[in-house]
Amino acid sequence: MNTDKILEALKKPKTIIALIVAALILFAGISVVGTYTSIRNEGRSQELAMTAHWKNTQSRYGQFRIGMADKLSIAREKRDAINKILVDAVAGRYDKPNQPGTVDQQAVFSAIVEAYPDTKGLDIFDGLLKDIQAGREAFAKDQETMADMVRSYNSWRTTGSFLHPTFVDWAGFPSESLEATAGGQTYKGQAALDKMSKVIVGQDTGEIFDSGNDKPLVK
Repeated sequence: MNTDKILEALKKPKTIIALIVAALILFAGISVVGTYTSIRNEGRSQELAMTAHWKNTQSRYGQFRIGMADKLSIAREKRDAINKILVDAVAGRYDKPNQPGTVDQQAVFSAIVEAYPDTKGLDIFDGLLKDIQAGREAFAKDQETMADMVRSYNSWRTTGSFLHPTFVDWAGFPSESLEATAGGQTYKGQAALDKMSKVIVGQDTGEIFDSGNDKPLVK
């Protein structure tokens, strides 16, 4: 008897409509949860990869500078001056005129000798130039990779289906998983993304782009 009543109730339009609505709500709920989970996992994966690359870039560049200083047997008080030269060389400060990406050997050697005259009698210049060029290329590649990761992350956050950016926002991206340490301070979330988005250049390069006026390669 109860079975008959149930079958009879299922034949009523209101019951059918109610079941359809319930099924649609259930399907929508499952879809929302599945989409949210997928977006959360993808975003977290990208952020962890970006954080790891940032740390690896710093580590590789730090080892490059330490290695250069050790080769020159530089006293501690001289290292700041040499470090600035290395930063500028890697950032393009000593590139040959009209040959971006190629280090000007004479310009670098002159700067090093001026900062550390004791190197004049050492037969290390050819090796230094190769090391600087290799460091320059490795650092440039790291920066290109970082820029591509930031571009891909921003594209993922802001494009896609109609509701995708909304789900990304609900999931809290950029999140605290995205970290960038610089100058002894750790940045997270949007602040970390802003830090990663900045291209590292030498002081002269920054001044040129700020002022809009070029300056001679060497004084």
